[in-house]
Amino acid sequence: MAAGVHVLPVEIRFGDCDPAGIVYFPRFFDFFHQTMETWFPAHLGFPYAEFVRERKLGFPAVHTEADFARPCRFGETVEVRQRVLALGRSSITFGYAIHGLSDDADLRATGKSVCVVMNLDERSPEHGRAVAMPEELRARIEAFGVSPS
Repeated sequence: MAAGVHVLPVEIRFGDCDPAGIVYFPRFFDFFHQTMETWFPAHLGFPYAEFVRERKLGFPAVHTEADFARPCRFGETVEVRQRVLALGRSSITFGYAIHGLSDDADLRATGKSVCVVMNLDERSPEHGRAVAMPEELRARIEAFGVSPS
């Protein structure tokens, strides 16, 4: 089975840009997180808020990185493409590629984030710690597909 790709179109807004009129680099990490949040309902069938509020599980990034190829500018729309690169006991590694809409070869940036499943239940002795991924979530991620390349 081919690994899945989740795509989120992002309109570059004035507030995303630095005084030079290009996307300020930390905004890319926000774009990565927005893409991950929308991946939950789009491909896993779970609203992201359900995990956080009801299941008391969060997915904070413990590592993130990015490389920038070409600038993104105010008024453009880009696509953030997300793949799952690896699945651990309590971690998910995501790969990201940001492309311009005009040409599939128009690569703007690439990135990677490692997120852990964290216990958010303040009454639990494991509060604030990484915990094993729920089996139902793992099964849905595996069905979406994991692409280590």
